[in-house]
Formats: sequence, C-alpha cells, structure tokens
Amino acid sequence: MKKAMMGSAALVLYVNIVPYACRIWRGLDWVAQYLPDQGHLVSGLLLMGGFASLVAVPLVVTFLIRKWIPITFVVSIIVATVLLSFWHHNYDLASDAQAAIGLIFIPMYAATITGVVAAVIGVIEFLIRKGRNLPTTASSTTNGPAAGGSI
Repeated sequence: MKKAMMGSAALVLYVNIVPYACRIWRGLDWVAQYLPDQGHLVSGLLLMGGFASLVAVPLVVTFLIRKWIPITFVVSIIVATVLLSFWHHNYDLASDAQAAIGLIFIPMYAATITGVVAAVIGVIEFLIRKGRNLPTTASSTTNGPAAGGSI
C-alpha cells in the first residue's frame, strides 16, 4: 500500500512539473509566464497544480493495475507526457487576455485523451494476454484470487 501511495504521489508531482519543464528551452521568461506574481504565488501555484493534476488520474489508475497490464501503464505515461509537452511548450499567455483559460482546458483534454488511450490499449493488452495465456506479474504470485487470497 505504501508503494502505491508513493507511486501515485510521484505521478502527481511528475504531471505538475512537465508544463514548466517543457518551457525551459524557450528561456526563463517563458517559464515565468506560468508563475503568478509575488502576491499570489501560493494560491496561483495551487490553482495551476490542481488543474494540472487532472492528468494524473488516468496515470494513477493504470499505475494501480499495472500488474495485469504493464504495457498500458508505460503507454499512458508516454501519451500524457507528449500531450502536455506539445500543448504547453509554445503556449503564450501574453498573446490574449483569455489565454489563461487554456491552462484549465489543456489538462482536461490531456486527461481525457490519456484515459481513452489507456482504456483502449488496456483492453487490447488484456485480451492478448488472456488469449495467449501470457503471464502477468499478478498471476505469478501465490497470493492472488486463484490461491484463495485477495487482489
């Protein structure tokens, strides 16, 4: 249980760092666009982090079931990273007064697309593993449902 909590926290931290990290190559001025002014630093970072953490939901779900579908976990991390990097790397907040609204919609779109991709890949991977009787890390343990234990 402790590993699951640590892994989930690491994924939430990761998706909160990606928007800032992908802007570094444009210079510190681009990174500073995503940081609020001194008077609202804490509340601004909490607001940005709250919406950015939406992308962590499908990642945490695939992290928790990675024993049965490990490839789906890796694919969902790649999809989320690519989407966040693509949408955040060149997003200019100074271009329009309403540009900050994109900071709310980017994580929503990324979470939706990542969730759909994870679901489709997860079903395909599960069916392939079931049809070919490929071992999963969950089936190789003796504490699973087949041995009378719980998941």
